[in-house]
Amino acid sequence: MKPVKTLKGNRSEFSLICALVVGIALLYSADFVSAQNPAPVKGENPAARLSSRAQDLVNKSWSDSSFAQGIEVISERNETKESRAVAMEVLHENRRKLNRAEMGRFLAEVTSVAKDTAADEALSALAVRTMGNLALTMEELGQISPAEAKKEARFLMEAATNSQRSIHFQASAINSLGILKIAEASPLLHGMLGERASMNVPEISRPACLSLMRIEGERAVPTLADVLRKTTDSRVFGTAAFALGQIKNSESMVALVENLERFPDSGSCDASLVGMEEVISNVLKSPDDPNLIYAVRATRHQWRDGQRERYVPLLRRLLTTAPKEVRKVSLDRLLEEASKLELEHEKQELAPILEAIINQPELGEYHERIRRRLSATVLTPVAGDSVPVPTVREGGNPNE
Repeated sequence: MKPVKTLKGNRSEFSLICALVVGIALLYSADFVSAQNPAPVKGENPAARLSSRAQDLVNKSWSDSSFAQGIEVISERNETKESRAVAMEVLHENRRKLNRAEMGRFLAEVTSVAKDTAADEALSALAVRTMGNLALTMEELGQISPAEAKKEARFLMEAATNSQRSIHFQASAINSLGILKIAEASPLLHGMLGERASMNVPEISRPACLSLMRIEGERAVPTLADVLRKTTDSRVFGTAAFALGQIKNSESMVALVENLERFPDSGSCDASLVGMEEVISNVLKSPDDPNLIYAVRATRHQWRDGQRERYVPLLRRLLTTAPKEVRKVSLDRLLEEASKLELEHEKQELAPILEAIINQPELGEYHERIRRRLSATVLTPVAGDSVPVPTVREGGNPNE
């Protein structure tokens, strides 16, 4: 998943404060309904629950004192959860302005909140996600080693399966496992996606699909393809399709083509296939590739500008080099594409196709189809010609 989205722009605009706090509340709304944290009163403004320190942090421009002020709000347990969450967001947004010591302090504080079982569940979930993002940023900046970035691997793995915590808390942990590419989590993620019960819980299986893709790459394809075949949730299906589309190999292409019709309104397989042009083209260039038929079918989803002009010549080449079944599928695709053109342009495309297969008697049915189209003409109405319409008397017969 992408790093936590943060507040941008002029913080003096009070509406932006409201949007941020409301967004956090909506994201984890189920967790806010508890005895210790009653649901907001209808019509209540969530921003009203920000402390004066949190409001000041949000309203003013970033300065040398902002970090200390934000850390003070995050670490103060008597602060409202909204205030601590906003402070966490503001510091995370400005994390690249922090020095190594400040980043280390920030990571330590959010880790503490993430591990605090007495903290609000929504706040803890946000802390887990922020923790993963911060560790990754520090690793990218060379402030900590890859091993140091992953030092909370055991905690994250336990959090991902802790049924005593909220589902959003578990989801945040699963997400962070992928962000940090914690290899030890692979069996755990495979297990989550292999069980039908958890496979069809989108809050769990969607981040699991993405994390497994990030950690294992091509090795994740069999499990993701299994999710694509078996899930009963369209959202999970869409995320699995997206993950397969990111891996971009012939096996992921096959899985996407095979499952195109499972959730036809989803459009997720189509969206993934359109970005796999290189994979599809490489298969089409290999007349002995066992996945040729899938690649031919995948061209139907290559709809971006210029893609048709690149795959049509490859399909034509298969008419003389590929096995019979592949030649037939390629012909069907070429005829389908030609039929979308105006008649004269269609004929221009069909002529070289007929020439390529004319000496292949096993494709005789296609010879006749193409010849009929080549001999077709467009009927043009003659000016002034019309068909008389009989006058019908009231209650009469139009044939009289």
